Amino acid sequence: MEVHTALVLTVQLVALFSIAGALLLYLLCKVKGSRNVTLDPRCGSILITSADTALGLQLSTYLASKGCRVFAGMKDPVDSLPAKLLKGWMKARENALDMEMDSVIGSIVPLKVDVTKEDILREATEKMGAHLNASERGILAVVNTAGSIFRGRMDSQEIHEWECMFKQNVLGCLRVARAFIGLLRPTRGRLIFLGSGSNGDGLLAYTASKNSVEGTACALRDELKPYGVSVVTLDSSGVPAEALYKSPIPFTISDIEGIPTQYSAEVLTHSSLQVIERALFDPRPYDSYSLSVPQNKFYCNLPCRSEFVRSKNSSFVQKV
Repeated sequence: MEVHTALVLTVQLVALFSIAGALLLYLLCKVKGSRNVTLDPRCGSILITSADTALGLQLSTYLASKGCRVFAGMKDPVDSLPAKLLKGWMKARENALDMEMDSVIGSIVPLKVDVTKEDILREATEKMGAHLNASERGILAVVNTAGSIFRGRMDSQEIHEWECMFKQNVLGCLRVARAFIGLLRPTRGRLIFLGSGSNGDGLLAYTASKNSVEGTACALRDELKPYGVSVVTLDSSGVPAEALYKSPIPFTISDIEGIPTQYSAEVLTHSSLQVIERALFDPRPYDSYSLSVPQNKFYCNLPCRSEFVRSKNSSFVQKV
């Protein structure tokens, strides 16, 4: 082989290996980054089944701030305190984004949802369909934050409290799955449930209901697998059980008259919210994600009406 020919072949081989190496590096970066998904306005629609709770409010505002359209389920989406808080938050965010010239904004659509009533769930699916764009085949996920907790020992707790917990925590998951599966199949979306969590004194019936949710999720996972719908549970160990279903808490920073009243929806740390973000958007989601992560202070102060003071930490305060 002539020296000139050998030199040409060597250069061609070096170029070929360089291209292959660059492609491999690109694929590795894509795989590495798949676990750290940044949401944007194209991420679609997500249903939070209960924004009547502080957790539901926190998730709704967090996902909307990332660019999602959030359907916020409420028993009264017009006159309830959570509905007013969300309307105030949306108005405040729109004003803030106008000032910052930022075009990335999600939206929140208050929606009547009650996981114990199938007729209301059917109406909710119809209203959600009316809000979807022509290019949207369905929704990306349903996060079931609805539920209840009653603490009490087996020998003294009222049976109706047991029935209430199983009706909302377990049967509610089945009703939600049946109601919204038609909107999840086209997108190969996912159902996310609050699974097992904190154990403690007086939580026997509650723990039994949450273990039942885990079993329900496992059975649904097998049944919905042929449709590409993922079923994920969130292990809430480390989060106080009552905190999952508490209402927004009013508080004041001073006893002086005229100081604004604030409503706190602080339930999860920012790290825990990022765990839920991964549960929503990991390309290949795990069956379960744990919310018990190193603590990182996170606040979400929500306004009640439309007159605001913006604080240094970007929370919104309502004057009442």
